[in-house]
Amino acid sequence: MAQQARAVATRNAIVEAAAAEFIEHGFAGASIADIAQRAGATKGAMYFHFRSKELLAQAVIDRQRELNDELQDKFASSDLSALAILVSMVHALGDLMRDDVVALAAMRLAVEVPEGGDDRGPTYDAWAAPTAAVISHAIAQGDVRDTIDPEVLSRFLVAAFTGIQTASFASTRLEDLMDRLREMWTVLLPGIVAPGREHVIPDILQRA
Repeated sequence: MAQQARAVATRNAIVEAAAAEFIEHGFAGASIADIAQRAGATKGAMYFHFRSKELLAQAVIDRQRELNDELQDKFASSDLSALAILVSMVHALGDLMRDDVVALAAMRLAVEVPEGGDDRGPTYDAWAAPTAAVISHAIAQGDVRDTIDPEVLSRFLVAAFTGIQTASFASTRLEDLMDRLREMWTVLLPGIVAPGREHVIPDILQRA
């Protein structure tokens, strides 16, 4: 049991070290040797757990999916309005980018799309369906215009978040990410909120 626990701890350390290297140097620039050194792992331990950098990248992405599922489960039982959930989900994902090195690395890997990395896109696509479902619910509740296509708005939000977090990372290492996301909602909400429901915008923005 103790040996198994050590193996799990070593694997987690390697994944976190790989995430940090991917953030700092990108997929192409990160090296197995530097990842091992950062993790404090031997070459043997590295190759026991991961035989290639591609497998390390996949482990980072898999962990991001687990974190996504945890966030989605959290909001599935919320009693907030669907529009409030939509804004809160984006806020929570922003917090995740700032607080979790693996989540941030997965986002960078998804942008880079390494050669042969056909599985990178789902890092973003995983948010498309649940986001569209929340938007559909917000339309049904009367808070969002019924002329809006939930899938189109969902794709836009995922792409907007991608661009915003990328620009924020490049300029301030995500220090201004939440401010940028709030600016996005300040511009977007007046265009998607249903006529007669504009009074909900100030309260919704408190969650941005």
